[in-house]
Amino acid sequence: MEKNRVHFIGICGSAMAPIAVELKNIGFIVTGSDKGFFPPISTYLKNNNMQIQIGYKKEHIQSNIDFIVLGNAVGEKNIEFIEAKKRNIPILSYPEVLQKYLIKKDSIVVVGEYGKTTITSFLSFIFSKLNLDPSYMFGGVSLDMDKSVRITNSKYSIVEGDEYNASPTDKLSKFMYYDPKYLILTSLLWDHVDLFPQESDYINSFKSLVEKLPNNGVLFINEDDSSTQKIYPIDNIKIIKYSVKNDKSDYYGKIILYKHGYIEFVINGQYNFETQLIGDHNISNLTAGLSLCLYLGLDYKKLFLAVKEFRGAKRRLEIRYRRENLIVIDDFAHSPYKIKASIDAVRKSFPEYNIISVFEPHSISSRDKKTIQWYKGIFNSSDKVIVTDIYRKNSLSEYTRLNSEDIVNVVKSDVQNTIYSSNISLIESIESSYKGKDIILFMSSGSFQGMMDKYIDSL
Repeated sequence: MEKNRVHFIGICGSAMAPIAVELKNIGFIVTGSDKGFFPPISTYLKNNNMQIQIGYKKEHIQSNIDFIVLGNAVGEKNIEFIEAKKRNIPILSYPEVLQKYLIKKDSIVVVGEYGKTTITSFLSFIFSKLNLDPSYMFGGVSLDMDKSVRITNSKYSIVEGDEYNASPTDKLSKFMYYDPKYLILTSLLWDHVDLFPQESDYINSFKSLVEKLPNNGVLFINEDDSSTQKIYPIDNIKIIKYSVKNDKSDYYGKIILYKHGYIEFVINGQYNFETQLIGDHNISNLTAGLSLCLYLGLDYKKLFLAVKEFRGAKRRLEIRYRRENLIVIDDFAHSPYKIKASIDAVRKSFPEYNIISVFEPHSISSRDKKTIQWYKGIFNSSDKVIVTDIYRKNSLSEYTRLNSEDIVNVVKSDVQNTIYSSNISLIESIESSYKGKDIILFMSSGSFQGMMDKYIDSL
């Protein structure tokens, strides 16, 4: 039987490339184009023997292609998109591809403003360790697994559910395609202000997802974040509450020992666990995942061993460098809750260190004037804060964009030792901040224009 052919427009996207490779692994003939190929994605695609085409050309769209996958960064004026429309070739977003080939009968979806990648990669690791052979997809790079996307014949799929639009031509949130039976909701803190101008728009996207749960579906909800209350009222859906603060919750995770390198915690006073992750927020993340595991009746002894082994995802409080009196941590934090949770976690784990928080306003929400008050009170556990250049400053109008100095002025009311540093001067600004026993905590969804890696390489 002839194999299906699929072409990816924008194959170098961080979500697109792993899906393309996995479709190839299960038997598709896959090609892909992009305007440029750069490491690490280019290396990843090359190592997986992918057929890649540099630049967008209508000749790349052949009549024998069964369907097109359209990247979220590709516009409707793209020449390959236009050619595919002319040839009446089906065009899918990657969430639609997941729905068709990866999502299973027992679909587990993790949503919310924070914790998605950690919880999803955790559940994928746990289910794999327990030989449940799940299909899965999560953002970022796991420290424990060699794939971020996998398609199997298991009845389980585990997917990170993003509320962002599915594609340039489809404004539905991506998670609307993942058909959850089990849904984990961590939070409903307003984000993506470019797509959801009003908070109600943001909340309604999640309500639409909850309404898709089947009659035998289960919603696992974080009781510790008051924003999740905005999902109510909910009719005819089983709700399981998890918490690290309320011992009356269905699943209550309590820290019993907090040390350098690991945390011991217990769920419902009877299930003890140890983890290499740091931070109260990560105990909440693990409690969310373990609530589902325990609800499904998975073997506790096997869970204990898997939790102890789990290392998490790259760029989630990842220690990139360590020597006596100096630790460098790389974290993906880019929103208020994530920033505060990360700094608090480092302070709790390393109370004797001088913490220098280095923040790059990178996400669209973090660069918008509407969010300026989000910065109030979130850096408090830092000894010094360095705010760097606004990412792609000129992509927003001067009427809507924040300046680094605006953020500095707000943060200064909480942490007096707050400064602005250009990325060019960043290494010098960091080195002049040393006190003798220091942690440099980089926080961004970007890379400080390469200066973070340059600093680490200089050590």
